Amino acid sequence: VDLTKLSRPVNDVATSGPKKMKDFSLWPTWKNVVVGICGVLFIIFLWWLYSFIAQSKGETSWLSDPATVFNRFIKMAGPEGNYYLWLHLGYSAQRVVVGYLIAIVASIPIAFIMAWYRPFRAFLDPSIQFLRCIPPIAYVPIVVAAFSAMGSESPKYFIIFLACFLTMTVTIYQGVRNVDLTLVKAAYTFGAKDKNLFMGVIVPSSFPFILTAMRLGVGAAMTTLVASELTGTTYGLGSFINTKGSNLEMDYAVMGIIVLGICGILLDKILLFTEKRLTRWK
Repeated sequence: VDLTKLSRPVNDVATSGPKKMKDFSLWPTWKNVVVGICGVLFIIFLWWLYSFIAQSKGETSWLSDPATVFNRFIKMAGPEGNYYLWLHLGYSAQRVVVGYLIAIVASIPIAFIMAWYRPFRAFLDPSIQFLRCIPPIAYVPIVVAAFSAMGSESPKYFIIFLACFLTMTVTIYQGVRNVDLTLVKAAYTFGAKDKNLFMGVIVPSSFPFILTAMRLGVGAAMTTLVASELTGTTYGLGSFINTKGSNLEMDYAVMGIIVLGICGILLDKILLFTEKRLTRWK
């Protein structure tokens, strides 16, 4: 038997394995943008197709076509609608910012203390986990009754604060708990005190989790905004969407929903950009 016919060159053996999957994470940014735009255009096309089929059958579609919704946006954002959209957006932005900032100030120290001191964690953790399981809209009647004497805006601030606080506290807490123990032991080996360990190891190692918690907090604030504005208000995107939906003016309601989503995406992208800038060392 000619053994040379049964053997293959080394190069053939090395290249005969399974092909590696293409790593799409190495795509340039512009390709991601193009693909993302194509995805959005595809959704808009499906939206238009649904409206077109409904209209061709003579049916009344609850979902207005994209052109109608865009025209409503131009009307509400311009002089024809007295710039009414920006008035609603301004009120909603104020509520989100106030509730969100208070949540940041409260969640960071509480999360660190929970992770650092076991008795404090045992004291607070059951309550936080219990509150996390309740949707924010369920708090509306209780919050309205509790804060009725503190002004009409207080219930809205509190509901947004609560949703952001719970989300950010749990995220930051998990980040502190996941700090590399090797770094902690190394710091103790070099004689670091608790204060030095906390400020020199724990806080820097947890910083990426704080930024992640801030992004998640924005999402919680935006998803809770509509619920908070059900507490009785005239202005705000949530109130606008609810009022127009109740009046079956679905073109305006859909327009408000889209504006709300765009604002959420913009805030998330701003925080993501900030996170990448501040954690280049990671």
